[in-house]
Amino acid sequence: MKRNLLLVFAVLTTSCGSPPLENRLTLVIAGQALIKVDPRTIWSSPFTSVRPFIESSDLAFTNFEMAVSPPDTRCGVPGDYVTITGEPSLQREQRPGNTDAPHAVSADVMEFLASIGFQLMSLANNHAWDLGKCGIIASIEAAKKHSVVHAGTGLSAADALEPAYIDIEGTTFALVAATTSRDERDLLLDNVNGVWTGYQGDWDRNVAAVKEAAANADFVLYYQHFQIDEGDFEDVNEGEQNEDGHFYIDSVQAWQDSFARAIIDAGASMYLGHGHRGFDGIEIYRGRPLIRQFGGFAYHAMRDIGGYPGEYAFWGLLGVLSVKDGSVTRMEFIPLVLNEGRDLIDQYGHMEFLRRRGMPEVATGELADSILLRLHDLSEGYGTEIQIANQRAVLEIHSGG
Repeated sequence: MKRNLLLVFAVLTTSCGSPPLENRLTLVIAGQALIKVDPRTIWSSPFTSVRPFIESSDLAFTNFEMAVSPPDTRCGVPGDYVTITGEPSLQREQRPGNTDAPHAVSADVMEFLASIGFQLMSLANNHAWDLGKCGIIASIEAAKKHSVVHAGTGLSAADALEPAYIDIEGTTFALVAATTSRDERDLLLDNVNGVWTGYQGDWDRNVAAVKEAAANADFVLYYQHFQIDEGDFEDVNEGEQNEDGHFYIDSVQAWQDSFARAIIDAGASMYLGHGHRGFDGIEIYRGRPLIRQFGGFAYHAMRDIGGYPGEYAFWGLLGVLSVKDGSVTRMEFIPLVLNEGRDLIDQYGHMEFLRRRGMPEVATGELADSILLRLHDLSEGYGTEIQIANQRAVLEIHSGG
């Protein structure tokens, strides 16, 4: 605790070392958003403490980890299916998709995220194919309707790989998005940009897409939904594939490290990963942020209290990045708590408890200190020194890294 307090009360002045305000844009990065029901059906003003950071940014990014289910066809999902509970279980043989409990959401969820300021989203993740090609199309249509610039999925593999562009006050931002997750290659390949281990062509196509984006944009964000681990190769020998089509690799972390660095070498301004429940530290590679895991932003979880391992499963971060001349010059991190629901379980019935849990608010007090101290320590492992003061973490990035 003494070390914690020293970090929290370290003197950090806003005038020392910060880039000048001129020609500086604010990019907000959030963890993955998995929201199964529109929060406005529960609260009149959801995400109260978080929204000001997003709404005041020039551009905000998240990963949309659901599949929109259109009201007319529902993409084959029967009327008695309840998304928040994932019941009744839906057999894959009887409907499109790759899961028995699809995150089939109303387009209102997309509209909600857009309404609080998310203009840029990845649609590539392990739930993109929950409703098959029907859900891919519906999610893209919802993004277009609500003026969300998106990347990672499409009507063809080429469409899914294509960089997305958005112009903010004369600065062009590009997004290239992909998934490396527990998904069957043969199912997703034509509509979701994926990078499967052992497929050099997947690697090369994404590197080429980043080079294309860098030639046409001032700032390139590469997003990878990275959700594989060593357990996915337990019964796989060298030269063999697992059931999802990933070829055996010696080290999952080493593979991600090499891929992320190749992406930055190709011209990406930063690499951002999601996929696991917790966040990782920040590495600065060639003067650019490399973030392997950024955790969750919102998570409508179905497991019981305590069902997610680790005390960090419902901790999160919001990153407020200063961008100048195509580079991140400063990163400020706000600690978030995604309410696991311990205060809700006795107050509401099971269904209402599930609907209300997992939504983010800014953490305060000792919890905020603990979240930021964890970020500090994890980043230190990558040689990155983060300053902590006033329950915020700050990293200044100087030219040359």
